[in-house]
Amino acid sequence: MLGADVVLHSATKYLSGHNDVLAGALMTNDQALYDKLFYDQNTSGPTLSPLDSYLLMRGLKTLSLRMERATQNAQKIVAYLEKSPAVKQVYYTGKGGMISLKVADESKIPHILNTLKIFTFAESLGGVESLITYPATQTHADIPAETRHSYGLTDDLLRLSIGIEDADDLIADLEVALEG
Repeated sequence: MLGADVVLHSATKYLSGHNDVLAGALMTNDQALYDKLFYDQNTSGPTLSPLDSYLLMRGLKTLSLRMERATQNAQKIVAYLEKSPAVKQVYYTGKGGMISLKVADESKIPHILNTLKIFTFAESLGGVESLITYPATQTHADIPAETRHSYGLTDDLLRLSIGIEDADDLIADLEVALEG
């Protein structure tokens, strides 16, 4: 039978929704494997604090609403980005709030990052606020440029995590930064 024995899911991003929880979850339908994992967890101690558990459970209550709004916003933003002369390529799956884009002139990236007023320049993602990351100097800065480029993480790449703000405000913010 094909399939995974264990699924590892990050609960750090969208599930809590407020960039305030660091968590993960393991799932399996194999009782013997579950018993071993449960034993290992109990003996080594990697459990969430009560507060983190509460924050995660609280976030799950609004997950569907947040994802619906982030997706709607992202789709509007993608439509704008695909027409912008400052953007040479947009990567978007069609669902969710994550967008990657390649700018036409990578020398303008510092200007873009410093001009944005609504988007926050940060490494996290999946919260209610919109964020922008520059992998070349943040998340993937420790990877040699040649290796990073071979993965498609070029110096002209930016990543957007779209939040639940007004989509038109987000587009206006991007327009000023990209084309201003």
